[in-house]
Amino acid sequence: MKTDDLHYDVITAGILKPYSERSPIVSAQFLRWFLENIFRLDRQDADDACVDAKQDKGIDGIYVNDVTETIYLIQTKVRQKQKATLGDTDLKEFHGSISQFSSASKIQAILAGNANSRLKQAISRNKLADKVDAGFAVEGLFCTNVLANKEAVAFLDGVDNITLYDADAICDEYLEIGADSGVKDVFNFNVADTDVIAYSSNKVSSRIFLADALQLIHLKGIADGTLFEKNVRLSLGNTKVNKALIASIKNKKEHRNFPLYHNGINILCEELTEEDESVSVKNYMVVNGAQSLTSLYNTKSSISDDLKILVKIVETKGDAELSDKITTNSNNQNAIKPRDMRSNHGIQQRLKREVSKVDPTKYSYEVKRGEKSKAAVVISNEDAGLALLALDLGQPWSCHQKYKVMDELHGEIFGRPDVNGWKIVALIELLSSVEPSLSEIDDKSFAYYNLTRYFVAYAVSEIIRDSKNGKKLFSSLKNVIEDGNLPKLVGVFENVAKATALDLNAEVVDVDEDDELFDHKSSLKSPNWCRATVAKLKASYKKDVVRKRAKAIDELIAAFV
Repeated sequence: MKTDDLHYDVITAGILKPYSERSPIVSAQFLRWFLENIFRLDRQDADDACVDAKQDKGIDGIYVNDVTETIYLIQTKVRQKQKATLGDTDLKEFHGSISQFSSASKIQAILAGNANSRLKQAISRNKLADKVDAGFAVEGLFCTNVLANKEAVAFLDGVDNITLYDADAICDEYLEIGADSGVKDVFNFNVADTDVIAYSSNKVSSRIFLADALQLIHLKGIADGTLFEKNVRLSLGNTKVNKALIASIKNKKEHRNFPLYHNGINILCEELTEEDESVSVKNYMVVNGAQSLTSLYNTKSSISDDLKILVKIVETKGDAELSDKITTNSNNQNAIKPRDMRSNHGIQQRLKREVSKVDPTKYSYEVKRGEKSKAAVVISNEDAGLALLALDLGQPWSCHQKYKVMDELHGEIFGRPDVNGWKIVALIELLSSVEPSLSEIDDKSFAYYNLTRYFVAYAVSEIIRDSKNGKKLFSSLKNVIEDGNLPKLVGVFENVAKATALDLNAEVVDVDEDDELFDHKSSLKSPNWCRATVAKLKASYKKDVVRKRAKAIDELIAAFV
């Protein structure tokens, strides 16, 4: 993205069009776009953050990050003139608006005053007065589609509670998801021996026909996967379905019946051209059919002239919103997991890019089933979600519900501005470091129960957060990695985990008051038991026996925070 792409006429005709249904006001549309594409919120959280009201005390949006204990007050300014810039006047007014939220009593005054009801609802819903009183930081975010001038820059040099996202900053942060997806080439289908159905809807053209499998395997991008970049999943290898598919390809007697068994392949293209005996596609991608095409490609020696597949081609003319709708709906008809449907989500694609920046030879982030990587550590987004759920959100009792990570909990887990590739790498390494400590737990059925490692990791993270520098550490994980201190932190985590495992033996008794065995399967799924046990573990860790060790660990943390 370039700064010219943020000109008023450009954004209203382009990136803001999908947001027009959610708000008729351009500045509110821009705020939602900013919150989703720059600030990393999920759609629901972005809508919840917007105030959308006059008499809003200079506040267009409110977002509370309970993990980092930060209240973000957001203001948006969209300029229509191409040569317009942002001066210091708007920033000074915004600075004054932020001061209205500096104490619980001032916030209560807003609620008692003539502020718009939408703003009051947002203040009450987020419990701002209680959170400011509890010590939450209050920070301002100012986003605009123009560049800041020298007066604005000079003003910001003198304040520490406003972060400016002007056109330059937004362009630096923006990740253009799928801009180069698919194959940049032209492919011609020979349709001389098949009927072609032409269908148009809302100026969108499509063609449906039976294509020779021998033609399909010559589509570019099958081998390296570029053809399937918008497909929600890639080839899954030797699955039951793929084995059956390959078996039917190898059985030439079944080739004439293949279209009866197969759902077909969906191809999106930028431009569609039909001539006498050919259909041509320019800049194309397959959004449904990766399994089939990969199976055909790998068994091409078995393909006969009788093997044909139903193909549907849709000309999108570069309409990203239409492409996403077709991808989603066409895949909803098959056995697709929630993880698959999230694979092209902007948040997941951004995290994939960031994890590769940490160390592309060591780490990769898998968002699609069937991806291939040469990295030493492949982090699936489901595993990343569980690590965030246990160590970042402090909910280890929910880690048995893996299916929720990429479904109903996706926004809560991933849709936060502080969740980035560096945090994911760090938390995955920290979670792995608790494995040796499990052998210290006497009850082995408890020790190696799946939820136990998440609970121990949660307990260690809470013990460290309770130390002098602990909270600051978990908000500085990117710096820890970039300064080369992740191995040291992993060592600290492993040491605390071993001490915690030993203390845990004393807390987990064999028999309770009713002479029943300790039920770890129920207890580890109970928030009350987890919180109460961690409170005891914190107290144990602070006892004289380990005080020196705790002090030494805190000093080590302080050295690289």
